[in-house]
Amino acid sequence: MKKRYLISMGFTILLLTFLMAYDFFPTFQDLLHIPKLILIGLLLLVFLFSGNRKGNSSKLNFWWQMILMAYLLGLMVLFTLFGGTSQVGLSLSSPIIWILLVFGVWEIIKEYNKMKLNESNL
Repeated sequence: MKKRYLISMGFTILLLTFLMAYDFFPTFQDLLHIPKLILIGLLLLVFLFSGNRKGNSSKLNFWWQMILMAYLLGLMVLFTLFGGTSQVGLSLSSPIIWILLVFGVWEIIKEYNKMKLNESNL
């Protein structure tokens, strides 16, 4: 079960990387043409079939949240440094990005506290 979850994590990161590359660099689609609807459909399928199962530990979910948030933020910074401009308005100067980042950190802290509470009860 853990191996299947890790594969779905890797596939999710790969799909999100392609979607963000298409957004920041529209000419990238000329180099590697995969329709965006197919990428979005695959991403939805990954989310549907890799839901939180009983076999997945809260520790794994915690690390997944941390890695995904840091990766997406880092990718946004990297693509901006390479001269990309988001077509949908993703940028570090957008207040919505910072609100989502604060909300994500709050969720991670909440998950961490719950994980520590469960460990102390054992």
